Amino acid sequence: MPSAPVLVAISSDPRAEPSGPTLVAVPVTSAPQQMPLLHAVAVASGEAPSAHVLIQTQPTARIHWIGSFVKDRHPADLYADLVAGTPDLVIVDARYPESYAVEHLPGAINLPARDIDETGTANLCRDAEYVVYCWNASCHASTKTAQRLTALGFKVKELHGGLHDWKKQGYPTERT
Repeated sequence: MPSAPVLVAISSDPRAEPSGPTLVAVPVTSAPQQMPLLHAVAVASGEAPSAHVLIQTQPTARIHWIGSFVKDRHPADLYADLVAGTPDLVIVDARYPESYAVEHLPGAINLPARDIDETGTANLCRDAEYVVYCWNASCHASTKTAQRLTALGFKVKELHGGLHDWKKQGYPTERT
């Protein structure tokens, strides 16, 4: 398995006037394979490396979306299913109720992550496919809602790009 990606700061030309280090990507074979690292090496002109700094570069929020059990739905596919009247399809708005009231996808129910537990979902159909969305791709409310619904045994997908991409493609919305 390849080693973790790193950046190493080196001088670009030992004879040139120092203008700052150059960063070059190189492998670090001693790094743990499960933890990508940034390896910064300070090198003065014509000298050996004098300092090493290892900084974890793994993202703090996974922009993918809770692993393989949650799949994305593209707005065009979801719109086609809505127009076709696909049965057992439930659209879930994971945003705050105030935002839902202003604008939401047609037929969506409002179910923020903090409201999801066995009691709060007792009246939901276990056989339906739930498509969860929030503001946009950088909003993680849909991810949290999808994770909680999945943990309770629901079939869940996230809407790629959320409300932003839905509207950008010209699909309709509703108000409460």
